[in-house]
Amino acid sequence: MQRKLAFEHTPGLALPLRFLLAAPWFGALAGLLLVWQGAEAMTTRWAPATLAVTHLITLGYLGMAMAGSLLQMVPVVAGVELHWGRKLAPGIWGALGGGTLLLACGFLCGLPWCLRAGGVLLAGAFALLVAVLARALAQRSSPAALPVVAGIRQAVLALGGAAGAGVTLVAVLVGAVRLQPAVWTNVHAAWALVGWVGVLVVSVVFQVVPMFQSTQLFPRPLAFALPPLTMAGLALWTAGYLADRPWQWMGAGLAGVCLAVFAVYTLLLLKRRKRAADVSTWYWWLALGALLASVVLQLCPRGGDKSLVLGVLFIGGFAVSAVNGMLYKIVPFLLWYHGQHAGCDVPGVRQMMPDSEPRVQLAWHAASVVLLLGAALAPGWLAQLAGAVLAAACMRLGFDLALAAVSLRRPASAQNPES
Repeated sequence: MQRKLAFEHTPGLALPLRFLLAAPWFGALAGLLLVWQGAEAMTTRWAPATLAVTHLITLGYLGMAMAGSLLQMVPVVAGVELHWGRKLAPGIWGALGGGTLLLACGFLCGLPWCLRAGGVLLAGAFALLVAVLARALAQRSSPAALPVVAGIRQAVLALGGAAGAGVTLVAVLVGAVRLQPAVWTNVHAAWALVGWVGVLVVSVVFQVVPMFQSTQLFPRPLAFALPPLTMAGLALWTAGYLADRPWQWMGAGLAGVCLAVFAVYTLLLLKRRKRAADVSTWYWWLALGALLASVVLQLCPRGGDKSLVLGVLFIGGFAVSAVNGMLYKIVPFLLWYHGQHAGCDVPGVRQMMPDSEPRVQLAWHAASVVLLLGAALAPGWLAQLAGAVLAAACMRLGFDLALAAVSLRRPASAQNPES
Protein backbone atom coordinates (compact mmCIF):
# COMPACT_ATOMS: atom_id res chain seq x y z
CA MET A 1 0.00 0.00 0.00
CA GLN A 2 2.22 2.83 1.17
CA ARG A 3 5.75 3.21 -0.14
CA LYS A 4 6.81 5.90 2.34
CA LEU A 5 8.15 4.27 5.49
CA ALA A 6 8.79 5.73 8.96
CA PHE A 7 12.44 4.75 9.29
CA GLU A 8 12.80 6.94 12.37
CA HIS A 9 10.96 4.17 14.23
CA THR A 10 13.20 1.36 12.99
CA PRO A 11 14.55 -0.86 15.80
CA GLY A 12 18.22 -1.65 16.25
CA LEU A 13 19.74 -4.05 13.74
CA ALA A 14 20.35 -6.79 16.32
CA LEU A 15 16.65 -7.08 17.15
CA PRO A 16 15.37 -8.52 13.83
CA LEU A 17 18.70 -9.90 12.64
CA ARG A 18 19.00 -12.57 15.35
CA PHE A 19 15.71 -14.06 14.13
CA LEU A 20 16.37 -13.75 10.40
CA LEU A 21 19.86 -15.26 10.53
CA ALA A 22 18.78 -18.20 12.70
CA ALA A 23 15.75 -19.16 10.60
CA PRO A 24 17.44 -21.07 7.73
CA TRP A 25 19.30 -23.41 10.07
CA PHE A 26 16.07 -24.87 11.40
CA GLY A 27 15.18 -25.71 7.81
CA ALA A 28 18.58 -27.32 7.36
CA LEU A 29 18.03 -29.36 10.52
CA ALA A 30 14.65 -30.49 9.19
CA GLY A 31 16.32 -31.63 5.97
CA LEU A 32 19.00 -33.57 7.82
CA LEU A 33 16.35 -35.20 9.99
CA LEU A 34 14.52 -36.25 6.83
CA VAL A 35 17.76 -37.79 5.51
CA TRP A 36 18.09 -39.76 8.75
CA GLN A 37 14.48 -40.94 8.97
CA GLY A 38 13.90 -41.47 5.25
CA ALA A 39 10.59 -42.82 3.99
CA GLU A 40 9.17 -43.08 7.52
CA ALA A 41 8.81 -39.30 7.59
CA MET A 42 6.80 -39.23 4.33
CA THR A 43 4.32 -42.06 4.84
CA THR A 44 1.78 -40.38 7.11
CA ARG A 45 1.34 -36.98 8.75
CA TRP A 46 1.05 -38.68 12.15
CA ALA A 47 4.51 -40.29 12.15
CA PRO A 48 6.82 -38.91 14.88
CA ALA A 49 9.47 -37.99 12.31
CA THR A 50 6.87 -36.16 10.18
CA LEU A 51 5.71 -34.12 13.16
CA ALA A 52 9.30 -33.27 14.08
CA VAL A 53 10.23 -32.20 10.53
CA THR A 54 7.02 -30.19 10.12
CA HIS A 55 7.47 -28.24 13.35
CA LEU A 56 11.15 -27.56 12.69
CA ILE A 57 10.07 -25.82 9.48
CA THR A 58 6.89 -24.13 10.67
CA LEU A 59 8.04 -23.05 14.14
CA GLY A 60 11.79 -22.86 13.60
CA TYR A 61 12.21 -21.63 10.03
CA LEU A 62 8.93 -19.80 9.37
CA GLY A 63 8.38 -18.77 13.00
CA MET A 64 11.81 -17.19 13.34
CA ALA A 65 11.62 -15.45 9.96
CA MET A 66 8.11 -14.11 10.49
CA ALA A 67 8.78 -12.94 14.06
CA GLY A 68 11.93 -11.08 13.00
CA SER A 69 10.22 -9.56 9.97
CA LEU A 70 7.25 -8.33 12.01
CA LEU A 71 9.42 -6.84 14.77
CA GLN A 72 11.22 -4.88 12.05
CA MET A 73 8.27 -4.11 9.80
CA VAL A 74 5.45 -3.10 12.18
CA PRO A 75 7.09 0.05 13.62
CA VAL A 76 8.43 1.16 10.24
CA VAL A 77 5.24 0.57 8.24
CA ALA A 78 2.78 1.72 10.89
CA GLY A 79 4.94 4.57 12.18
CA VAL A 80 4.65 3.48 15.83
CA GLU A 81 7.00 2.72 18.69
CA LEU A 82 7.89 -0.91 19.40
CA HIS A 83 7.60 -0.82 23.18
CA TRP A 84 9.31 -3.64 25.10
CA GLY A 85 10.79 -4.93 21.83
CA ARG A 86 14.48 -4.46 22.63
CA LYS A 87 14.16 -5.98 26.12
CA LEU A 88 11.92 -8.92 25.22
CA ALA A 89 13.32 -9.89 21.80
CA PRO A 90 16.23 -11.99 23.17
CA GLY A 91 13.82 -13.90 25.42
CA ILE A 92 11.39 -14.48 22.54
CA TRP A 93 14.25 -15.66 20.32
CA GLY A 94 15.63 -18.05 22.94
CA ALA A 95 12.26 -19.48 23.94
CA LEU A 96 11.16 -19.92 20.32
CA GLY A 97 14.39 -21.65 19.30
CA GLY A 98 14.71 -23.78 22.42
CA GLY A 99 11.01 -24.67 22.48
CA THR A 100 11.10 -25.75 18.83
CA LEU A 101 14.09 -28.04 19.38
CA LEU A 102 12.58 -29.59 22.51
CA LEU A 103 9.20 -30.11 20.83
CA ALA A 104 10.82 -31.79 17.81
CA CYS A 105 12.89 -34.00 20.13
CA GLY A 106 9.76 -34.89 22.09
CA PHE A 107 7.92 -35.92 18.93
CA LEU A 108 10.85 -37.89 17.54
CA CYS A 109 11.88 -39.70 20.72
CA GLY A 110 8.51 -39.93 22.46
CA LEU A 111 9.71 -38.03 25.54
CA PRO A 112 6.85 -36.41 27.48
CA TRP A 113 9.17 -34.11 29.44
CA CYS A 114 10.52 -32.69 26.16
CA LEU A 115 6.98 -32.04 24.97
CA ARG A 116 6.08 -30.33 28.24
CA ALA A 117 9.20 -28.18 28.30
CA GLY A 118 8.88 -27.32 24.62
CA GLY A 119 5.22 -26.43 25.05
CA VAL A 120 5.95 -24.14 28.00
CA LEU A 121 8.77 -22.34 26.16
CA LEU A 122 6.75 -21.92 22.98
CA ALA A 123 3.72 -20.69 24.89
CA GLY A 124 5.91 -18.11 26.57
CA ALA A 125 7.57 -17.09 23.30
CA PHE A 126 4.31 -16.54 21.47
CA ALA A 127 2.67 -14.83 24.46
CA LEU A 128 5.52 -12.32 24.58
CA LEU A 129 5.56 -11.88 20.79
CA VAL A 130 1.80 -11.28 20.67
CA ALA A 131 2.04 -8.85 23.58
CA VAL A 132 4.81 -6.80 21.91
CA LEU A 133 3.04 -6.73 18.55
CA ALA A 134 -0.41 -6.09 20.04
CA ARG A 135 0.83 -3.06 21.97
CA ALA A 136 2.47 -1.64 18.84
CA LEU A 137 -0.52 -2.40 16.60
CA ALA A 138 -2.93 -0.83 19.08
CA GLN A 139 -1.35 2.59 18.49
CA ARG A 140 -2.69 4.93 15.83
CA SER A 141 -0.92 4.21 12.57
CA SER A 142 -0.49 6.17 9.38
CA PRO A 143 -3.73 6.22 7.29
CA ALA A 144 -1.87 4.91 4.24
CA ALA A 145 -0.71 1.90 6.27
CA LEU A 146 -4.15 0.91 7.57
CA PRO A 147 -4.78 -2.03 5.16
CA VAL A 148 -1.39 -3.58 5.98
CA VAL A 149 -1.77 -2.96 9.72
CA ALA A 150 -5.32 -4.34 9.77
CA GLY A 151 -4.19 -7.53 8.04
CA ILE A 152 -1.26 -7.98 10.43
CA ARG A 153 -3.61 -7.52 13.40
CA GLN A 154 -5.76 -10.37 12.13
CA ALA A 155 -2.72 -12.57 11.50
CA VAL A 156 -1.51 -11.96 15.07
CA LEU A 157 -5.00 -12.91 16.30
CA ALA A 158 -4.75 -16.14 14.31
CA LEU A 159 -1.31 -16.76 15.83
CA GLY A 160 -2.86 -16.55 19.29
CA GLY A 161 -5.52 -19.08 18.29
CA ALA A 162 -2.98 -21.44 16.71
CA ALA A 163 -0.67 -21.20 19.74
CA GLY A 164 -3.56 -21.88 22.11
CA ALA A 165 -4.62 -24.95 20.13
CA GLY A 166 -1.01 -26.12 20.00
CA VAL A 167 -0.54 -25.85 23.76
CA THR A 168 -3.81 -27.76 24.20
CA LEU A 169 -2.52 -30.51 21.93
CA VAL A 170 0.69 -30.80 23.94
CA ALA A 171 -1.46 -31.21 27.05
CA VAL A 172 -3.40 -33.96 25.25
CA LEU A 173 -0.20 -35.76 24.24
CA VAL A 174 1.17 -35.81 27.79
CA GLY A 175 -2.17 -36.98 29.19
CA ALA A 176 -3.15 -33.80 31.02
CA VAL A 177 -6.28 -33.18 28.91
CA ARG A 178 -8.67 -35.57 27.20
CA LEU A 179 -9.71 -34.39 23.75
CA GLN A 180 -9.77 -35.84 20.25
CA PRO A 181 -6.20 -35.19 19.05
CA ALA A 182 -6.96 -35.62 15.33
CA VAL A 183 -9.75 -33.02 15.42
CA TRP A 184 -7.74 -30.42 17.30
CA THR A 185 -4.65 -31.09 15.21
CA ASN A 186 -6.62 -30.11 12.11
CA VAL A 187 -7.90 -26.96 13.84
CA HIS A 188 -4.39 -26.10 15.01
CA ALA A 189 -2.94 -26.64 11.51
CA ALA A 190 -5.66 -24.55 9.84
CA TRP A 191 -5.22 -21.57 12.15
CA ALA A 192 -1.42 -21.80 11.99
CA LEU A 193 -1.14 -22.16 8.21
CA VAL A 194 -4.16 -20.36 6.76
CA GLY A 195 -4.65 -17.80 9.54
CA TRP A 196 -1.14 -17.01 10.74
CA VAL A 197 1.06 -17.81 7.74
CA GLY A 198 -1.45 -17.19 4.95
CA VAL A 199 -3.03 -13.97 6.20
CA LEU A 200 0.35 -12.59 7.30
CA VAL A 201 1.99 -13.22 3.91
CA VAL A 202 -1.02 -11.69 2.15
CA SER A 203 -0.85 -8.58 4.36
CA VAL A 204 2.92 -8.18 4.11
CA VAL A 205 2.82 -8.57 0.32
CA PHE A 206 0.66 -5.42 0.10
CA GLN A 207 3.81 -3.56 1.21
CA VAL A 208 6.82 -5.57 0.03
CA VAL A 209 5.79 -6.48 -3.54
CA PRO A 210 5.22 -2.87 -4.66
CA MET A 211 8.32 -1.82 -2.72
CA PHE A 212 10.80 -4.48 -3.86
CA GLN A 213 9.23 -5.57 -7.17
CA SER A 214 8.30 -2.08 -8.45
CA THR A 215 4.71 -3.07 -9.22
CA GLN A 216 1.57 -0.99 -9.03
CA LEU A 217 -0.07 -0.73 -5.62
CA PHE A 218 -2.78 -3.17 -4.61
CA PRO A 219 -6.28 -1.66 -4.78
CA ARG A 220 -7.23 -0.40 -1.35
CA PRO A 221 -10.65 -2.18 -1.27
CA LEU A 222 -9.00 -5.49 -2.16
CA ALA A 223 -6.34 -5.04 0.52
CA PHE A 224 -8.98 -4.27 3.14
CA ALA A 225 -11.24 -7.18 2.09
CA LEU A 226 -8.97 -10.19 1.61
CA PRO A 227 -7.56 -10.71 5.16
CA PRO A 228 -10.91 -10.41 7.03
CA LEU A 229 -12.74 -12.55 4.47
CA THR A 230 -10.04 -15.22 4.79
CA MET A 231 -10.36 -15.10 8.57
CA ALA A 232 -14.16 -15.24 8.31
CA GLY A 233 -13.90 -18.34 6.14
CA LEU A 234 -11.47 -19.91 8.60
CA ALA A 235 -13.78 -19.18 11.54
CA LEU A 236 -16.80 -20.55 9.65
CA TRP A 237 -14.90 -23.73 8.76
CA THR A 238 -13.76 -24.16 12.38
CA ALA A 239 -17.29 -23.84 13.76
CA GLY A 240 -18.69 -26.26 11.20
CA TYR A 241 -15.83 -28.71 11.60
CA LEU A 242 -16.06 -28.86 15.39
CA ALA A 243 -19.85 -29.23 15.16
CA ASP A 244 -19.51 -31.77 12.31
CA ARG A 245 -21.80 -29.80 10.00
CA PRO A 246 -21.72 -30.06 6.20
CA TRP A 247 -21.61 -26.27 5.79
CA GLN A 248 -18.03 -26.30 7.07
CA TRP A 249 -16.94 -26.46 3.43
CA MET A 250 -18.50 -23.06 2.78
CA GLY A 251 -15.91 -21.62 5.13
CA ALA A 252 -13.10 -23.62 3.55
CA GLY A 253 -14.26 -22.48 0.13
CA LEU A 254 -14.36 -18.81 1.15
CA ALA A 255 -10.84 -18.91 2.60
CA GLY A 256 -9.55 -20.81 -0.44
CA VAL A 257 -11.11 -18.39 -2.91
CA CYS A 258 -9.63 -15.41 -1.06
CA LEU A 259 -6.13 -16.92 -1.19
CA ALA A 260 -6.60 -17.79 -4.87
CA VAL A 261 -7.72 -14.23 -5.70
CA PHE A 262 -4.68 -12.89 -3.89
CA ALA A 263 -2.35 -15.22 -5.80
CA VAL A 264 -3.86 -14.45 -9.21
CA TYR A 265 -3.91 -10.68 -8.67
CA THR A 266 -0.31 -10.64 -7.41
CA LEU A 267 0.80 -12.66 -10.44
CA LEU A 268 -0.93 -10.13 -12.70
CA LEU A 269 0.84 -7.25 -10.95
CA LEU A 270 4.18 -8.98 -11.39
CA LYS A 271 3.47 -9.64 -15.06
CA ARG A 272 2.45 -6.02 -15.76
CA ARG A 273 5.42 -4.35 -14.11
CA LYS A 274 7.79 -2.49 -16.42
CA ARG A 275 11.01 -3.85 -14.91
CA ALA A 276 12.31 -7.18 -16.19
CA ALA A 277 11.86 -10.19 -13.92
CA ASP A 278 14.78 -11.02 -11.65
CA VAL A 279 15.48 -13.91 -9.30
CA SER A 280 13.37 -12.41 -6.50
CA THR A 281 10.41 -12.41 -8.91
CA TRP A 282 10.99 -16.11 -9.61
CA TYR A 283 10.58 -16.84 -5.90
CA TRP A 284 7.17 -15.17 -6.03
CA TRP A 285 6.17 -17.10 -9.13
CA LEU A 286 7.01 -20.37 -7.38
CA ALA A 287 5.28 -19.32 -4.15
CA LEU A 288 2.07 -18.11 -5.78
CA GLY A 289 1.91 -21.07 -8.16
CA ALA A 290 2.22 -23.47 -5.22
CA LEU A 291 -0.47 -21.53 -3.33
CA LEU A 292 -2.88 -21.85 -6.25
CA ALA A 293 -2.10 -25.56 -6.57
CA SER A 294 -2.74 -26.14 -2.85
CA VAL A 295 -6.10 -24.30 -3.01
CA VAL A 296 -7.23 -26.34 -6.02
CA LEU A 297 -6.14 -29.57 -4.37
CA GLN A 298 -7.86 -28.71 -1.08
CA LEU A 299 -11.16 -27.82 -2.77
CA CYS A 300 -11.06 -30.83 -5.09
CA PRO A 301 -13.78 -33.21 -3.81
CA ARG A 302 -12.07 -36.39 -4.99
CA GLY A 303 -8.95 -38.15 -3.76
CA GLY A 304 -7.76 -39.91 -0.62
CA ASP A 305 -5.51 -38.48 2.07
CA LYS A 306 -4.03 -35.31 0.57
CA SER A 307 -2.46 -33.96 3.75
CA LEU A 308 1.21 -34.65 2.91
CA VAL A 309 0.97 -33.23 -0.61
CA LEU A 310 -0.95 -30.22 0.70
CA GLY A 311 1.68 -29.70 3.37
CA VAL A 312 4.52 -29.75 0.84
CA LEU A 313 2.70 -27.35 -1.50
CA PHE A 314 1.58 -24.86 1.16
CA ILE A 315 4.53 -24.97 3.55
CA GLY A 316 7.44 -25.74 1.25
CA GLY A 317 6.15 -24.42 -2.06
CA PHE A 318 4.28 -21.32 -0.89
CA ALA A 319 5.45 -20.19 2.55
CA VAL A 320 9.15 -21.14 2.42
CA SER A 321 9.52 -19.84 -1.15
CA ALA A 322 7.99 -16.48 -0.19
CA VAL A 323 10.13 -16.19 2.93
CA ASN A 324 13.32 -17.16 1.05
CA GLY A 325 12.75 -14.43 -1.52
CA MET A 326 11.93 -11.82 1.12
CA LEU A 327 14.98 -12.68 3.24
CA TYR A 328 17.28 -12.11 0.27
CA LYS A 329 15.76 -8.62 -0.01
CA ILE A 330 15.15 -7.66 3.61
CA VAL A 331 18.47 -8.66 5.21
CA PRO A 332 20.76 -6.85 2.71
CA PHE A 333 18.48 -3.80 2.86
CA LEU A 334 18.66 -3.71 6.66
CA LEU A 335 22.44 -4.10 6.59
CA TRP A 336 22.75 -1.32 4.04
CA TYR A 337 20.40 1.01 5.92
CA HIS A 338 22.05 0.53 9.33
CA GLY A 339 25.51 0.74 7.76
CA GLN A 340 24.62 4.08 6.16
CA HIS A 341 23.09 5.29 9.41
CA ALA A 342 26.28 4.38 11.26
CA GLY A 343 28.42 6.26 8.75
CA CYS A 344 30.04 3.15 7.26
CA ASP A 345 31.24 2.96 3.69
CA VAL A 346 28.80 0.26 2.59
CA PRO A 347 28.18 -1.14 -0.90
CA GLY A 348 24.76 -1.01 -2.50
CA VAL A 349 22.20 -3.72 -1.83
CA ARG A 350 22.80 -5.37 -5.21
CA GLN A 351 26.55 -5.39 -4.65
CA MET A 352 26.07 -6.83 -1.17
CA MET A 353 23.79 -9.62 -2.45
CA PRO A 354 24.25 -10.13 -6.22
CA ASP A 355 21.58 -12.10 -8.07
CA SER A 356 23.95 -15.04 -8.50
CA GLU A 357 23.57 -15.94 -4.81
CA PRO A 358 19.77 -16.30 -4.61
CA ARG A 359 19.69 -17.82 -8.10
CA VAL A 360 21.69 -20.82 -6.85
CA GLN A 361 19.59 -21.10 -3.71
CA LEU A 362 16.36 -20.95 -5.71
CA ALA A 363 17.50 -23.86 -7.87
CA TRP A 364 18.21 -25.96 -4.78
CA HIS A 365 14.95 -24.92 -3.12
CA ALA A 366 12.78 -25.61 -6.20
CA ALA A 367 14.41 -29.01 -6.56
CA SER A 368 13.65 -29.79 -2.91
CA VAL A 369 9.96 -28.91 -3.41
CA VAL A 370 9.72 -31.20 -6.46
CA LEU A 371 11.48 -34.03 -4.65
CA LEU A 372 9.32 -33.61 -1.54
CA LEU A 373 6.20 -33.82 -3.71
CA GLY A 374 7.58 -37.00 -5.26
CA ALA A 375 8.35 -38.44 -1.83
CA ALA A 376 4.85 -37.57 -0.59
CA LEU A 377 3.29 -39.40 -3.54
CA ALA A 378 5.70 -42.37 -3.54
CA PRO A 379 7.64 -42.70 -0.24
CA GLY A 380 10.99 -44.37 -0.60
CA TRP A 381 14.53 -43.31 -1.35
CA LEU A 382 13.23 -39.98 -2.70
CA ALA A 383 12.57 -38.88 0.88
CA GLN A 384 16.27 -38.99 1.78
CA LEU A 385 17.27 -37.25 -1.44
CA ALA A 386 14.64 -34.57 -0.82
CA GLY A 387 15.96 -34.07 2.71
CA ALA A 388 19.53 -33.69 1.48
CA VAL A 389 18.51 -31.12 -1.13
CA LEU A 390 16.35 -29.24 1.39
CA ALA A 391 19.26 -29.11 3.84
CA ALA A 392 21.59 -27.85 1.09
CA ALA A 393 19.10 -25.14 0.07
CA CYS A 394 18.64 -23.90 3.63
CA MET A 395 22.36 -24.00 4.36
CA ARG A 396 23.03 -21.97 1.23
CA LEU A 397 20.52 -19.36 2.37
CA GLY A 398 21.99 -19.35 5.87
CA PHE A 399 25.56 -18.88 4.63
CA ASP A 400 24.56 -16.16 2.13
CA LEU A 401 22.80 -14.12 4.81
CA ALA A 402 25.52 -14.71 7.42
CA LEU A 403 28.33 -13.67 5.07
CA ALA A 404 26.49 -10.47 4.19
CA ALA A 405 25.95 -9.73 7.89
CA VAL A 406 29.54 -10.48 8.89
CA SER A 407 30.89 -8.17 6.20
CA LEU A 408 29.18 -5.19 7.80
CA ARG A 409 28.48 -6.23 11.37
CA ARG A 410 31.87 -5.36 12.84
CA PRO A 411 32.29 -1.80 11.53
CA ALA A 412 28.61 -1.02 12.16
CA SER A 413 28.90 -2.21 15.77
CA ALA A 414 32.06 -0.23 16.31
CA GLN A 415 30.45 3.03 15.28
CA ASN A 416 26.91 2.47 16.55
CA PRO A 417 26.80 0.11 19.55
CA GLU A 418 22.98 0.26 19.80
CA SER A 419 22.54 -1.36 16.37
